[in-house]
Amino acid sequence: GLKSFIVCATIAGLAVAQTLPSTEPPKPRVQEELFAFPADEQISHYLQNARNRTPIYVPGKCADNEILYPGDHESDWVCDCRPGHVYYPQMNKCYPLFMQGFCKAGEYVDVMRPSMIVNCTTNVCTGQNMVPYDGKCVELNRHNRICKRVGRVYWVIGVNATTLELGCVPPDTTTMLHRVNGEESEDEEPIQFEGANRCSNGTRTKYEGLC
Repeated sequence: GLKSFIVCATIAGLAVAQTLPSTEPPKPRVQEELFAFPADEQISHYLQNARNRTPIYVPGKCADNEILYPGDHESDWVCDCRPGHVYYPQMNKCYPLFMQGFCKAGEYVDVMRPSMIVNCTTNVCTGQNMVPYDGKCVELNRHNRICKRVGRVYWVIGVNATTLELGCVPPDTTTMLHRVNGEESEDEEPIQFEGANRCSNGTRTKYEGLC
């Protein structure tokens, strides 16, 4: 049978946990009629604890590259960019940094500093997911024989969710999902992003000056 275990990672100070398949009875799926927007009378068990409202990814509830953050009221949840991503107002979407995104071929999504305005930067490296780091070309979300190993987990070259710069970080949730499940699926469980902040650099909320 499948063993039950928790995969945990700290992404630049953000603790991320995913409960993987087990032999225990599965938790009820988050159903549309139970989803906790302000007008709803019932609140999903994933979202109902107002005193411990952790940002969370729930499949199918937000646009691509977004997660749910606690809003201003007890049962209010707001979609915004997930850590390590940036909001691009011209497209009204969130994009992963250091990938092509809305940019043309040979460029990747980046931010100007110190303004943090989203722009495109020419990628001097070639090959899929290859980006410049510390004077060499490295592959995103791989340790590249550069990053340390903590326990049984190799850290990887990825986006620091606080600085929005490349560095050695624990594997992010997407990388973990691909490695554990082979690919993302519609049946994936909600994933909590403990410590994620809707007012971090890169979010729509920060861009609109609502923090």
